[in-house]
Amino acid sequence: MAPDKPRIDITANDIATFLQAAPQQLADLLAADPAFLETCLLAAGKTAADSSAPNHEKLGKIVDLTPALAAKARQEARRLTQTNQSLLHVAAENMLSWTRLHHATLGLLASPDLNGLVQVITTEFPIIFDLTECQLIIESESYFDGAATAGLVIHATDSITKVISHRGLYLGAPSKAAHDLLVKPAKSLAMIRLPDRLPSPVSSCVLLLGGKTSTSFQPDLGSDLLILLAELVGVALAAQLDKAD
Repeated sequence: MAPDKPRIDITANDIATFLQAAPQQLADLLAADPAFLETCLLAAGKTAADSSAPNHEKLGKIVDLTPALAAKARQEARRLTQTNQSLLHVAAENMLSWTRLHHATLGLLASPDLNGLVQVITTEFPIIFDLTECQLIIESESYFDGAATAGLVIHATDSITKVISHRGLYLGAPSKAAHDLLVKPAKSLAMIRLPDRLPSPVSSCVLLLGGKTSTSFQPDLGSDLLILLAELVGVALAAQLDKAD
């Protein structure tokens, strides 16, 4: 049987030397285990109370953790400040987006007819959403009388499918196929199909938004507001077509 390994006694000085030489490990330990800090404080208080006794004159020491606690508090304060600033920024962006959507909805509701509806989309949406352009595109296979006169842009289904594929939404830099659909140059692009639950020809239409910057529309951009905008446009378009019949 192999002999047992010799026992190594770790003294209080060994622990103190290690902690003094490894401040980061001490900070991590304090952050991960709050109970350790409480134990240290209790031990320090007990040691200070017992130091008046003759047998503890040389052992009585108070461990001052104030600098470590202050540094940790400053670090936490900086983290909270950055988090709060980020939350405020997101809240402001969300408020701006909802305000723009509100203005767009009012414009759609105020449209007197199909021509007025398309005019709101093509002339007012770029101002409201800070775009280079906005188009309401209809597939040529679903063309109806008065579509071109009202201002709808007509493209073959294949031309649209090359950009948006069979998805309901495209976000990102314009592809070569997308450039053929744009009237003005755009750094980024959003294309949203109008809801397929709406009747034809509304369900055969696509809303195109041209971004002024490469970050206006990105693949990881939240799409809820864009989908809601397309739904509003679809419902308004369906209402105008019903009224015209």
